[in-house]
Amino acid sequence: MLVLVASVSASEARADVDFQVATTVSGAWLRETPDLDAKSVTTSARDVRAGRVRTGGGLAMAGVGGDVELTIDDRWKVPLFGGMFFWAVGSYDATITTFDGSIARLRPWTTVRGDFLLPGVGRRWKHRRNMWGVAVRTGVSVAAMGGSVAAATETAALEMSAGTFLLQLELEGCRRLDPTTRACLQVVPRLYEHQLLNGLTVGLRMEWGR
Repeated sequence: MLVLVASVSASEARADVDFQVATTVSGAWLRETPDLDAKSVTTSARDVRAGRVRTGGGLAMAGVGGDVELTIDDRWKVPLFGGMFFWAVGSYDATITTFDGSIARLRPWTTVRGDFLLPGVGRRWKHRRNMWGVAVRTGVSVAAMGGSVAAATETAALEMSAGTFLLQLELEGCRRLDPTTRACLQVVPRLYEHQLLNGLTVGLRMEWGR
């Protein structure tokens, strides 16, 4: 009898843990494009050394991605791992700048960004078919852009990229479609991405899980 009572008590004390998966289609805004690291370029005129290229201006992007999340006691949420891939949308003029003493032309419309999302922590609340959630999450973000550099009469392709630590706040409101499927609107301020408060993403998200 004592063994049975102890077994029941341990079962009741055990946290209720579930997993959920999600896919997201998002629009993103980058307030200030970061300076980019460029590889060295060899031309018939001279060698252009590797270095940093100054950029500037905002950028609109669209993207897709997904992630896996852990929920505890149907209240606490622990985002685990995920990823997002973005590409520039809209019309942009070429940016003219200098690189190692040569004229460089940057093409903002070629920009792509990849986010590798790491674990975070958050909370969620449910009321009938509705749910709201908030979480703070870390990650790593890498952006790349195409361009060219001129040396004498020759023009060579320029490969540029930049990586950064990522910290974001995830806010979402969801509507349950069936016992295990929810449709959500997610708003994600980028608390840190190359600099403080440097962007925002807004997405439509489908979640599967309790």
